[in-house]
Amino acid sequence: MSQPLLQVENLTILHRDTQNVLVSNITFSLEQAGILTLIGQSGSGKTMTCRAILGILSRHGFQIKGNVCFDGTALLSLKEKERNRYYGNQIAFVPQNPMTALDPSRKVGHQMAEFLRLHQPMTKKNALSLCEKALIETGLNDTGRILGSLPGQLSGGMLQRVLIALAIAGNARLIIADEPTTALDAVHRDQAVEQLLHLREQGCALLLVTHDFHVVHHAKGQVLILKDGRIVEQGDSEEILQNPQSEYTKALLDAVHLDWR
Repeated sequence: MSQPLLQVENLTILHRDTQNVLVSNITFSLEQAGILTLIGQSGSGKTMTCRAILGILSRHGFQIKGNVCFDGTALLSLKEKERNRYYGNQIAFVPQNPMTALDPSRKVGHQMAEFLRLHQPMTKKNALSLCEKALIETGLNDTGRILGSLPGQLSGGMLQRVLIALAIAGNARLIIADEPTTALDAVHRDQAVEQLLHLREQGCALLLVTHDFHVVHHAKGQVLILKDGRIVEQGDSEEILQNPQSEYTKALLDAVHLDWR
């Protein structure tokens, strides 16, 4: 049996000053081209868990215990230069607010091309060509205008697609998307999920963070329910949505009144 693409074992996060446990013993695995959705209310530890996996949680403010392995490599023990071979290249991140991932003073095309050239040897012309093709794959056909725009001239939904396009152009093997649909209406929410699912068809694994059970229903795959930094339920999404075992999960589902239950 092949090893998981991502293996998280007993991930625990403590606040360094107070030693308060913020995330406790999170364990899960994600296969190549698999989907895992982390869901829970605000403060449940979803984003903090992903930030620890991504290596962007401050080591000065937090103590991280446990193991995070990507394709057999223990990420938490790598030095920064070694981590750069994985983060942003094989592991891509789509943040809740895509504006925070881009320099507001530089054109989108320049930033996208620079990012690709940082991880792969290529000319700027070839990098821009790859970016243009990837943007079209996400449904953004006005590539010239987008590449020539500043981030502030594009909508939040378009900027999310720009980051997804970067993951496509960079051949990412894992995408971690933190609340990718929060700022979107129902139509654009479903479109954003479809774009991510399209990447799965190409062999990319997805780790989604959300508080929206509609996203869980649409994405399917595995789901992990978090409360106060701990796992309260995990398993197949359809089984949990139809037959939740945890009282916390039942309460969350009852609160949203989904018509497909």
